Amino acid sequence: MSKKESLQTNARQPLRGALVALGLTLGLAACGGGGEAGTAVAGAVTFAAAPSLAPAPSPLPQANAMNVCENYRFGGRDIENLQVPDGARCVLERGVRVDGNVELGNRSEFYAEGVRIGGNLQGQRAAVTLLENSTVGGNVQLDIGGAITLRDNTVGGSIQLKENAGAVHVLSNVVDADIQLFDNRGGVVVQSNTVDGNLQCKENRPAPTGGANRVQGNKEDQCRGL
Repeated sequence: MSKKESLQTNARQPLRGALVALGLTLGLAACGGGGEAGTAVAGAVTFAAAPSLAPAPSPLPQANAMNVCENYRFGGRDIENLQVPDGARCVLERGVRVDGNVELGNRSEFYAEGVRIGGNLQGQRAAVTLLENSTVGGNVQLDIGGAITLRDNTVGGSIQLKENAGAVHVLSNVVDADIQLFDNRGGVVVQSNTVDGNLQCKENRPAPTGGANRVQGNKEDQCRGL
């Protein structure tokens, strides 16, 4: 190889390395790798997505002093505590009043619109939870589950959502205590809520998005700017 050819080859090597690095960077960006940029949050659940299920019998089945909603859909009924068993689906239409608590089982799906829950809405590992245009006298506590949408509700206690793998949407709720969003992994949108307590967000990946939240207490950590 001549001296001239050797110089040309050496000059091309840095350029080739730069092009390879650029290609890797673009590939990571397209895949959302290496950071939170480019990570899209799945859309909010809507009541239109609620499944068509069999009408619930009257009275509902009972287990451990709780009414059991296992693959039923109903509205306009006053009941005591309600349980959605593991793997079951339950749809509550407008006018349902639950005087006590609603408990969601493992892999369950719960869709409710225009209902009143006197106590708490709570569950672990529920696959889907939708609550909209409703009133909860106590707390909403949902952990280690899937997709969650809470929209246009009035909550007498706190909203506490922890370690959920699905997309979380907390939209236009009025909350008498705190909203606490910790260690969720499917993306979090927190938008246009009115909170008498604090808005607390920690260790969610990606970080929450949203805004226009009116908070009487403090906006903390990841939600400081929302």
